[in-house]
Amino acid sequence: MSSKAMRWTVGVIGVVLIAASMPRAAYADDRVSSQTLKQILQELNDLKAERARADKKIDDLEQKIETIQGQNQKLQEANQQLKSDTSQKIETLQTQVSTSTSRSAFEGFFGEHQFVAAGGGAITYLYDHKSNINTFGAEFEPLFLYRLNDWILFQGVIDAAFPSGSGASFDVPVATAQIFLNDYVELNAGLFDLPFGDFDEDQSVFWANRFVTNPLPYAGNGLLPPGDLGIQLRGGVQWGQLGQDVDYTAYAANGPLYDTSLPAPVVGQFFNGPNNIATSTHGKAYGGRVRVYPLPLDWDWGRLELGASTYDGKWQNALWLTSWGVDFNYRADTFEARGEYLGTHRQMPNGAAADNRQGWYIQGGYYLTKLHPSFLSPAIRDQLAKMELLVRYSGLNQRAVVASEIPTEPGSLGEDASPSLFAPHPREVALGLDYWIAPSIVWKLEYDMELPRAGGSLVTFDASGTPVFKAIGATPNDKAILTQLSIGF
Repeated sequence: MSSKAMRWTVGVIGVVLIAASMPRAAYADDRVSSQTLKQILQELNDLKAERARADKKIDDLEQKIETIQGQNQKLQEANQQLKSDTSQKIETLQTQVSTSTSRSAFEGFFGEHQFVAAGGGAITYLYDHKSNINTFGAEFEPLFLYRLNDWILFQGVIDAAFPSGSGASFDVPVATAQIFLNDYVELNAGLFDLPFGDFDEDQSVFWANRFVTNPLPYAGNGLLPPGDLGIQLRGGVQWGQLGQDVDYTAYAANGPLYDTSLPAPVVGQFFNGPNNIATSTHGKAYGGRVRVYPLPLDWDWGRLELGASTYDGKWQNALWLTSWGVDFNYRADTFEARGEYLGTHRQMPNGAAADNRQGWYIQGGYYLTKLHPSFLSPAIRDQLAKMELLVRYSGLNQRAVVASEIPTEPGSLGEDASPSLFAPHPREVALGLDYWIAPSIVWKLEYDMELPRAGGSLVTFDASGTPVFKAIGATPNDKAILTQLSIGF
């Protein structure tokens, strides 16, 4: 007998027993009223309906169990197939690895040979009031990167300048091999930007420099050489929380070499290019730089860099040049400021007084990205957000300048334009407005006010090559306007 039939039989027997157990009354009362029977029948009907619903639920559950069992069977079959396919692929990969071991070792040693060309270009217009200079200039500076493998990179820069009044000039300011010893230490060898302060190495590229011109300590080659030939050890480490870092650079190079076209060494003379010959009259130079970042990132106080640098070497007959400097760089949101102070001490031959010089600059910039005047249209506000306002103050102190080293024409980017740049004690205020077309494309507008503080000496040479010092007063104040389009790529 099925489970359904059994349930129905039990139900009927129960009803009969209930009816039999009821007491019998008199004939008139023995009959169950029709109302009572209707109630019993209704209860029976309800019981039947409830039983039917329970049976349906049981049937549904049985179907679901059968479906789940079928799906489980399919999953087991798919899992078995996946295991089989995976095992086959692993065997194939192992075969490929084993057959290409020698080739991978060969490529890892001889390199991946990735070549990248980058760099930048700029065109400049200059108007200088005192010199009555009105000219365009241009410069193209391609950067070539050659990655031999994971731990060797070659870098080279070619500087092609087109100054006013002469043909193009070419220079190679950087040519280095960079060897990454591990994740924290790097060895550089070759011709490099001098890692002194923060300007020459990080800010002198024309699309990275916020101004068209350089600050006075870096406008000429009087205080420090822009580069040297030697070897560097560089690295960095996190010393505290995230963002609290320190980096260092220690180097040895061929040393300083002053303008050899002069008949005799004099105070105020410029450096030559990097010294690529080590004669008995020149000693090596040694230097270092340390930069500390004291602010953790989660403080949300901006990014602060504090640095100290030194460059010391022998230049002629064991005469010393010693130099030192301190610098800072701070950026918070839309505001940025940087500055530097440096001093040099050069021993002079024949017991003459030392050639001491000092230079400094400080500058600040403010991006207008958060400036949204309501009275301007949305289109004008969008253009305003791409602008940066700038101001810079810089100065030099030196006893003399050499007449033959004063340029007779401006450089390709308008550098060396104003006569007061070559005064013994110049001061300069520069105002700037930058319009950032893209992160590495900028149009600059600069207004310079040269404010020489005092006079000094102008050095010339007589027919016998003897230096002649002529006292000069302060150079008349000068004004210049420069504009430049710079592109980095």
